[in-house]
Amino acid sequence: MRVLHPPIAALVALLSLSACADRPYVRAAAKVGKPLVLEASDLAGRRADLSEGQGKVRVVDFWATWCLPCKEYFPALDEFYLERRDRGLAVYAVSFDEDVAQVRPFLAAVPVHFGVYWDKGGAANASRYDVARLPTTLLVDRRGIIRFVHEGYDAGTFEEERREIEQLLAEP
Repeated sequence: MRVLHPPIAALVALLSLSACADRPYVRAAAKVGKPLVLEASDLAGRRADLSEGQGKVRVVDFWATWCLPCKEYFPALDEFYLERRDRGLAVYAVSFDEDVAQVRPFLAAVPVHFGVYWDKGGAANASRYDVARLPTTLLVDRRGIIRFVHEGYDAGTFEEERREIEQLLAEP
């Protein structure tokens, strides 16, 4: 096992923490008003077009297994999804992990009922959606337009997301 020099290890730790936020840091909000264009692989490696799904309100959550706020967010998001899926809510969680093998043990510990996908290291979607923090969550209306973006997760952010999702579900 390779040991990092203490100053380098501290820098790596700081960079890791800055990429996984429990406080909002707005950057991806520039995508509000634009159509969702999103592809990722399912956990079996098949490509999926997550842009499809017109007529449903969609939550797209960019996350990673090493992100503690992401782990905290999943159970709350899953419960909310189960309560509203019959009203037209769909949730797509897109992992930015480097190795898809990391996702399965995470899901065994934090099981969910919504779709989980993988984008190796965020290669296809991180720059497209200006993802600088995880989790980053896009809220998409029934027409496929990104209406709200949240970066980071905490209880206050989730309450705001819930209100916004309810607003989108109430729209025709």
